[in-house]
Amino acid sequence: MNAGETRTWQFVAAACSILLVATAVGAFAVDLGAARPDPVPYADTVKLGATAETEQTAEAEGATIPRVEIFYSQYRYVVGYTGVAAAISALDEPGRERQFGYPLAVYASDYAGRSPRCTDGTLTSATKPDWVSVTEAQFVVGSRATLAGESVVVPFSEAADARAFADACGGRVVDWEALRRDPPAVPSAAGVESSIDDRRARADRQVAAAASLLDREVSVVVGRDAPTIRAAVAAAPPNTTVVVPPGTYAERVTVEKPLTIRGRAATVDGEGEGTVIDVRADDVAVTGLTIRGVGNATRAENASASDDWDAPIQQGYGEGDAGVAAVNVSGTYVRNVTIHTPANGVLLRGVPGAVVSDLRVDGSAEWLDGFMGVMAMHEPVVVQDSRIEGGRDGVYLHRAHGTVVRNNTFLDQRFGVHLMYTSETLIADNVARGQEGSGVVVMTRPTANAVVGNDVRHANGGIFVGGSRSYVARNVVVDADRGMVAYATQSRYEHNVLYGNEVGFAASTVVPSNRVVANDFVDNDRHATAGPGPLRIFTADGRGNYWDGAYDTSLAADGSPTLDRAYSPTDELDRRLHRTDAAVTLSAAPSVRGLRAFRGTTPGFRKASIVDLAPLRRPANPDLLARARNETAVDVEGRAA
Repeated sequence: MNAGETRTWQFVAAACSILLVATAVGAFAVDLGAARPDPVPYADTVKLGATAETEQTAEAEGATIPRVEIFYSQYRYVVGYTGVAAAISALDEPGRERQFGYPLAVYASDYAGRSPRCTDGTLTSATKPDWVSVTEAQFVVGSRATLAGESVVVPFSEAADARAFADACGGRVVDWEALRRDPPAVPSAAGVESSIDDRRARADRQVAAAASLLDREVSVVVGRDAPTIRAAVAAAPPNTTVVVPPGTYAERVTVEKPLTIRGRAATVDGEGEGTVIDVRADDVAVTGLTIRGVGNATRAENASASDDWDAPIQQGYGEGDAGVAAVNVSGTYVRNVTIHTPANGVLLRGVPGAVVSDLRVDGSAEWLDGFMGVMAMHEPVVVQDSRIEGGRDGVYLHRAHGTVVRNNTFLDQRFGVHLMYTSETLIADNVARGQEGSGVVVMTRPTANAVVGNDVRHANGGIFVGGSRSYVARNVVVDADRGMVAYATQSRYEHNVLYGNEVGFAASTVVPSNRVVANDFVDNDRHATAGPGPLRIFTADGRGNYWDGAYDTSLAADGSPTLDRAYSPTDELDRRLHRTDAAVTLSAAPSVRGLRAFRGTTPGFRKASIVDLAPLRRPANPDLLARARNETAVDVEGRAA
């Protein structure tokens, strides 16, 4: 491993340890000789299902979560699912039996004799549930017991206990066969894809609502009607505009009423002490200013105590000095503002309806010395059309579900966009360059994120997505140690171009459940690698991916869109096809093709491998590939050449 690879994975290992939830270390190994294995502690399974935030919140509230564990005939480890619906969805995934074999046993949490309740929608029980085979269980569906806003399926080994729970909490009682015939709906990556236009439209509406704050009438002009910005803010009636003429103003400003502060080539200098503009009212807009002299604190010295499970994260990441800060207000609009800062650029904590647009942030040259260009916590925001250079992360999100980050440029940070405990976001059409960690990283098992249309180049890492049921498409990653790393499960990776990377795609989940199709792998040292786990099949609906060098183009006589043989980027021979001419000839030998066929049907040959059953003859995304090859196709301002 070269120095660049080592540095990348040192960063990711330190920052993403909470992300790696599906590893084989410590997982329970199944005795496949047993006719029906006994249940194991849930902690010993390879876990999938609910988000980390959901589990943390449930634990903090004293709630219990129904769980399922599945033993597969051709998989060494027990797979655990948070929620019965998630387990059923996994059992019904296409190709599951080919990869894992058939289910030897399926167990669910048994709430019989545990006095379960659904107080205020929270499922609780007097004692910890045991296990029951699903074929011997009764299930209550449609009750008032919920998890993350969705009704949960509650299993019982005794029909009488199931009926009693349904009488108390609503719902109906069904057996396993009925539940499989009519399973509860679960979100899917396909649903995320179909929601992208709606997410864009919601962001447009949020921007339009915020932009209306710029239409307020002028009430006070600094220097004419008041000597300082602070005096002007104090004198201005609510819902009016304070104009700041050209000049440098050495002051810090607190805004405690709905106002618009509009600068005209004006600079506000906080002289290195604290936050420069502190927003403490709803519907405040700040536009047309340059902000300097931000304090260098990246966390609060006297943070308020809290019993929330994420209080340490809030205090460690969500505090500190900023050019503009808004906390527990709504409708903040920051537009056309330049901020020079050793700490945060814009800090938004608990600010629904916030919009940051046309922002320029110049952060610290060394990421360890700085903080976040835009920090958002606990409410969805829109960050668009901005340029953030230096500092720790370009945009950092924590429990900011539904945020949209689009059309921005990120240069020379640790991470360009960094998600923690944040689901249902849209990360679209951004440009990232020179990140020490990665251009985009999604941590802590969120769900339903869309990462589309981004262009990441010359970073140590490209796009690393964890969690579940996400959609990663139409991205270009060039010249990274790892172009994409798939920590995610039940997600779609489609129409991406991985070009000129040391590794194009790293499949890192122990339980392969992702759809990886119509991607172009070109000029990578290694097109793809796989971590521990059974065979990954990168094919869907008879179509796979384009693998540069997968076959000799001079031998392509027919017009079929796919090759007549499978391709495995993890095969010792196949993975050298685009590097060595002799490998192309050898790969067509009958003995080698026979070995591949044997390996594809024998469990012992399936470990840590990828196969594409219908590799494409031609690139799936020629326009994106042309852009990847053209270094000037997208400049560092995010503009098409």
